[in-house]
Amino acid sequence: MLMCLTSNRAAGAEGAERIVIDWLHEWPTVLGAGFIVACFLVPTLIGSAFLQPVIARLLRGEKEPNTPVALLLNAFTLYYGVLLALLSIAVFENYNKAQDTISREAASIVALYRNLGGYPEPIRASLIDVLRRYVDEETGPGWREQRRNQASAPGVLLVDDLNRQLLSFRPDRQTGEDILPGETLRSFGEFVDRRRARIQAGGTSIPPIIWSVVLTGAVLNVLVLWLFDLSRTTHFVLGGVLTVFIGLVYMVAVLDQPFRGVHGLAPDDLLYARRQISPR
Repeated sequence: MLMCLTSNRAAGAEGAERIVIDWLHEWPTVLGAGFIVACFLVPTLIGSAFLQPVIARLLRGEKEPNTPVALLLNAFTLYYGVLLALLSIAVFENYNKAQDTISREAASIVALYRNLGGYPEPIRASLIDVLRRYVDEETGPGWREQRRNQASAPGVLLVDDLNRQLLSFRPDRQTGEDILPGETLRSFGEFVDRRRARIQAGGTSIPPIIWSVVLTGAVLNVLVLWLFDLSRTTHFVLGGVLTVFIGLVYMVAVLDQPFRGVHGLAPDDLLYARRQISPR
């Protein structure tokens, strides 16, 4: 019973976190960045006014308390800066890889379409029609599923239909059609692999524990800053600048899941491939 309650609470917390993340992904960049910066800035300024004098008393016995605090802050900000730099690189690499999966799938669709053009009628028209409907599905309703890190069910059925028709084709050796199925099946295999890579890229993201470290580091940065024996105005200025910088990490976080929200990748390459397939 206790395990069930714990599991339900964990699932509820994860669901609530997902709703908040989805909500932030749907906001325009300026509005989302402003909201996140305010979430960091307002508590920091309030804390600088009321908590900083209390925390600073911890080092009142030191002759020059600002010296060891400065050494600590320098070491801490160096580590934190490196962490943010590596995090930004990882996010942009994931984003670029996701973009590359779309381009590769589009190229495989065009190559498959050219191979299908060598098939005799009526199977050629049927195969091309299925391929066309697949691209229409994946760039339309299927792309909404991609944004939710899920595969489109109609898209799966269309791929299965394409596979079934390709395997059922019996070439006429007298006309030299026996070479065509092997090359087409190879192109079809590449297409399936690249489609799978594109779908899997939707779930690529930085582990939540890393983002927890980033948030914890932001809080520790502010706490170390409050240890300085400075005027309140100086604390307001330094704390404000520091938290605004930390809040702008939102600009990196919105790209962490490359297909989600208003900043998500669009199926432009797939649409370009669709234009190369003969229209209805």
